[in-house]
Amino acid sequence: MTDLTGPNELRDHLANERTFLSWVRTAIALVALGFLVAKSGILLREVGSGRIHAETARAGAVVGVILVFAGMLIAVLGAARFWQIRRDIDRGVVRFSPSLDVVLAIVVAVTSVMLAIYLIATA
Repeated sequence: MTDLTGPNELRDHLANERTFLSWVRTAIALVALGFLVAKSGILLREVGSGRIHAETARAGAVVGVILVFAGMLIAVLGAARFWQIRRDIDRGVVRFSPSLDVVLAIVVAVTSVMLAIYLIATA
């Protein structure tokens, strides 16, 4: 356990934890979306009584797996950032790096493009 010397350090640690939990929620949302997309292609094929092309289900599975892996990546990067910031707070070091935020924005943009392509292809 870290010995907190003042209210500012406690506030910094609590803010770091809230940020980490936001990254975890984002990761969970990506994983859930990936699972939904992967399973919806299979469901469409089964319910569509053969009218749905096999490539539709396969494309859904591929997009879904990519989203699940993206969620996993976001969770790992969020955890790494949490520990780095925790160490920096304990050492009294102030560093700012927007790299993880940019990675998340890119993941969301790529996800949006993939889902749009999937929706167009399956329409």
